[in-house]
Amino acid sequence: MPTYEPFDWYETPVYYDIIYDVDTKKDTTFLEQCYAQHASDGGKSKKLSILEPACGTGRLMTELATRGHRVAGVDLSKGMLDFARKRFKEKGVKGKLIQAPMQDFDLHNFPMKRRGSAAQTRKGFDLAHILVSSFKYLQTEQDAADCLNAICDHLRVGGVLLLGIHLTDPDDDNRYLERWRAKRDHLDVICTVRTNPPNHKQRTEDLRSRVVVRDLKKPNAVPKRYESNWTFRTYSPSQLRSLLRKAPRLKHIATYDFHHDINTQSSLDGDDLGVVLVLRRER
Repeated sequence: MPTYEPFDWYETPVYYDIIYDVDTKKDTTFLEQCYAQHASDGGKSKKLSILEPACGTGRLMTELATRGHRVAGVDLSKGMLDFARKRFKEKGVKGKLIQAPMQDFDLHNFPMKRRGSAAQTRKGFDLAHILVSSFKYLQTEQDAADCLNAICDHLRVGGVLLLGIHLTDPDDDNRYLERWRAKRDHLDVICTVRTNPPNHKQRTEDLRSRVVVRDLKKPNAVPKRYESNWTFRTYSPSQLRSLLRKAPRLKHIATYDFHHDINTQSSLDGDDLGVVLVLRRER
């Protein structure tokens, strides 16, 4: 059996970034389309102010900034934020980054000016998003509710939050494996994530990520092997609905799946457990 070296997935961001960067352009287009379709102004604003809690390596922020949007992000990991700043510099874009928990942050001083009117400012971000289940790192109901309300505090009335989350079937006690492979420059990265059967009583599920890295410039070298472990909080559809009631200013107006196809809406009670909720701030 090969030996895997323990490592912090989030303080060693380059491999994480290679794996998840594959769909960046598609994901950012989906964000723009969701805003155009579901924001209260009918998507008339083309250049948006966009907030990303748990922004990670800044892949989505960077792409959005290259499209002319103003971006701000929050993350707990210094390694991720350092990587994001380096990416901004390489791409020649700007974005605001702060190190803070996603349930307790303050970006109210972030400038959100309407294009063409220096005197007029928006009262909050147009769009916020957490697309890839990072929300499930919050281990308590209070932290999860605080996160939704903190984001809502930063959204303008009529702005939207996209919340991506993989639901848990309360009758399912199986173990699941997902595998991705991606290449960048001379690095070939294979990532395998194992999700263990959930503890339904405690509402937790343990995950393990194993990463195998091959340097294509050194075909005879032994691949590097790394392992990271973490715990998510679980949500069934009813548990997620219960949580949303604790953020009453947000209204659930649409559901998509993880394919991020604006033309195909899903359901919170459908067969696909990977859902993206569109939540609009109503007041």
